[in-house]
Amino acid sequence: MQDDFTGIHSSLRPVRAYSYVRMSTRKQLRGDSLRRQLERSKAFADEHSLLLDDSLQDLGVSAWKGRNFKTGALGRFLAMVENGQIPKGSYLLIESLDRLSREAVPDALTLFMAIINAGIVIVTLGEDRQIYSRSGLNGDWTKLIIGLAVMSRGHEESQTKSERIRAVAKRKREQAREGKGHITSITPAWIDAERIEASRYVFTLNHHAETVRAIYEMAARGLGATAIARKLNADGVAAFKSKDGWYQSIIKALLTRHDVIGTFQPHRIADGKRVPDGDPIADYFPAAIDKDLFLRVQAMRSNPGRPGRKGNTFANLFTGLCHCTHCGGPMTMKMSRVKGNENGRYLVCANYVRGHRCIDGNRHFRYEPLEAAILDHVKEINLAETLQSNRFDDARKEVEEAIAALTLQLDELHRRERRLAQAIEDNNQPLDAILTLLKARQTERQAIEAQLRHQQAERQRLTHRHSDPADTCNRIALLREAWEKASDETVRYSLRSEAHAAVREFISEIVFDSSDQSAVVIIANGVSAYRIQDRCISGRFRALAA
Repeated sequence: MQDDFTGIHSSLRPVRAYSYVRMSTRKQLRGDSLRRQLERSKAFADEHSLLLDDSLQDLGVSAWKGRNFKTGALGRFLAMVENGQIPKGSYLLIESLDRLSREAVPDALTLFMAIINAGIVIVTLGEDRQIYSRSGLNGDWTKLIIGLAVMSRGHEESQTKSERIRAVAKRKREQAREGKGHITSITPAWIDAERIEASRYVFTLNHHAETVRAIYEMAARGLGATAIARKLNADGVAAFKSKDGWYQSIIKALLTRHDVIGTFQPHRIADGKRVPDGDPIADYFPAAIDKDLFLRVQAMRSNPGRPGRKGNTFANLFTGLCHCTHCGGPMTMKMSRVKGNENGRYLVCANYVRGHRCIDGNRHFRYEPLEAAILDHVKEINLAETLQSNRFDDARKEVEEAIAALTLQLDELHRRERRLAQAIEDNNQPLDAILTLLKARQTERQAIEAQLRHQQAERQRLTHRHSDPADTCNRIALLREAWEKASDETVRYSLRSEAHAAVREFISEIVFDSSDQSAVVIIANGVSAYRIQDRCISGRFRALAA
C-alpha cells in the first residue's frame, strides 16, 4: 500500500483526507459502527501524515436509491470537489465501497468513476484495504474488478433486504384486510395502541376523541375552520401535538380524514413516494364519531356556496348570498366614510370595484341597516310562505347525505384509477388485466358522477334541512341577542358564524339593484321574496313584501 503514496509529501501544503461515514438507520448509532469507522480513518491519516476531516457523515441515509449522493453529505462533497473547494489529490476514506452506493452496478460504477476522475483518491479501510486512483487503475485493472465485485455484493444485499421488507409489509396488509392483524402501531392522535402479540394491537379511544367529536359537531352547526380553532384556543383545549394551540389548517385537515370513522388506508413506497395500496379498510380503528355526523359535515363542506374565512368578527352575516342584479357578480364589503365623517360598512358590486363587466352596479349599500332589517323580520320572512316547505325536510336531509356518500365514492374511485395508472407505469402486473380493471373503474366513476349531478340538482330544488322553521327563527334570535351582549371577539365570531349557517337555511340569495337602490331577499329558491328599500334620507331600510 505504501507505494501508492509516493510523492504525496512533495508539496509543502498538507494533503487532506475526508472520512466518509454512512449508516442507513440511526439505530446503528447504538452499536460500534460509528466509532470503528472513525478510528480506522484516524489511524490511516496518522500513518500517512494526512490532515483528517471527519465532518462528512450521512447518518440515517440509505445508499440503496442513491439518496446519500442526491441529497446527502456525499453529494455536497462532490459539489465542493467540482467547484475547487476540495483540491485534486485529496483522499476519501470509507469503510467499504458499499458505503458510497448500493445502487445497481452501472449506477454505482458511474459514481465511483466520477470521484476518481475528479482527482480524488478513494481508500477502503475494511477487510479489502484497497486504494483507488486514476493513475493506479490505469496500470492495474485487478483493483477495479475487486471494486465491481464489492459493488455487486452490496446491491444484491440491499435488493434482497428490500424485497424481504416489501414481502413482510404486503403480508401485513393482507392480514389486516382479513382481520387477522394490524400493520403498524402508529395511530391517529385520538387512538392509543397496546401491543398484545406480533402484528396485533388493541386500539382504544383516548381523551382526544372527545375533541374530535366537538370539532365535527361545531362544523355541523355551520362553524368554519377558523371559528372552530378560535373556540378551541379560547377554551384552552389542548391540541393533538402542537404546543402553539389550534390552527385553521389542522381543523380543515381533520374534517376530511376518514380515520375519524375508523377507516384506514394502507400505503406502500413506490419510487421513494408513499402511495395508497389497495382499498381502504373499514372499521380498522374504533370510530371517534358516527358516520351520520361525518356525512353531514362532508355534505356541508361540499356545498359550492360555502364561504371561507370572514375576518376577525364575521362582519358579513350574508356572505356568499349577495349578488349584483346588473352583472350577477358577488357583492363585496368595503369600509367607507359617510356624511359627518362616520366610518361605515358598505356592500358594493365586486366587478364594479375592479372595473370589470359592470358599469351600473355603482351603488354602495349600507350593511348595518340591511342586517338589522332582515333579522328584525326574520320570523315573518321565514314563517309566512316557507312553512309550506316542511314536506321537503326529510328529502333535503336524504339528498345531503346522498351527495356526501357519492362524493366519498367518487374520491375513492379517483384514487383507484390513479393506482391502476401507477401499476401500468410500474409494469408489475399483466397489462391486459390492468386495462380491463381501469375501464371498469372509469365506467363506474361516470355512473357515480351522473348520480352526483342529479343529487346536486335536486339539492338546488329543495330548501330546508330542519323540520321546524320556527326553531331556526328562535335560534337566530337567541344568537343575535348573545352576540350583541358578547364582549369577547372570539365568542362573537362563533355566534355570528353559527347564525350565518342558520340564515342560509332559508335565504337563497340577496340581489342588489343600484338603479332603484333596493335589495331583494329571495327565500327558498323563489318560494317567496322580500324587497328592502334603501332610504337614503334617513339611512334606514324598510322591509316590503314582494
